[in-house]
Amino acid sequence: MKLGFDIFRQLDDGSPIWVANVHTRAQAEREVASLQRSVPARYFVRDAETGAVISDSGLGTSGKNESAG
Repeated sequence: MKLGFDIFRQLDDGSPIWVANVHTRAQAEREVASLQRSVPARYFVRDAETGAVISDSGLGTSGKNESAG
């Protein structure tokens, strides 16, 4: 059974806080988009099975680049 995808938000001090686990990458992308509308922040998605970060809104791979000025 696949472990799904974990969504994290980066706190002001740089540490991550777990937000949710979803079954698919598409669900993760939709959830991040929804979260960014309600609580603007840097979010990243981690494949719970491999531990690899597959999407990072702060780097512009899943949303707008928050660090661009």
